[in-house]
Amino acid sequence: MHRILVVSENAFLRHLVTLSLADLDAELRAVGGMDDMEGVCRAVGFDLVILLTATPFLCGRDVVHTLRPPGLRRPQVYVVSWQQSEQVVLGLLECGVDQYMTFPVSLARLRGKVANELMRTV
Repeated sequence: MHRILVVSENAFLRHLVTLSLADLDAELRAVGGMDDMEGVCRAVGFDLVILLTATPFLCGRDVVHTLRPPGLRRPQVYVVSWQQSEQVVLGLLECGVDQYMTFPVSLARLRGKVANELMRTV
């Protein structure tokens, strides 16, 4: 079974995204922030991490290195954030973020991307 982690300081967003993914054949977990994310990621091997954030990114490298040990392609990292500058988005993608989407995000589109990723990695 696949494992998905949803990370957001906003409890409503966390719950909304978790509910939209509930019917997928996956174990879903949700945490409230980066510190919680680090602890859970050390204990559990996730296939996909969805990071919902309203704060601007200074460096995506820190996020990716926290989630994915060097040399591995797992977990896939999806970032959903408010519109960032082109340089920030390119930096996130160059650091290893697999998908970048902006708020307001279509839950159906996000769910579709997640479902496709899970089917691709069966």
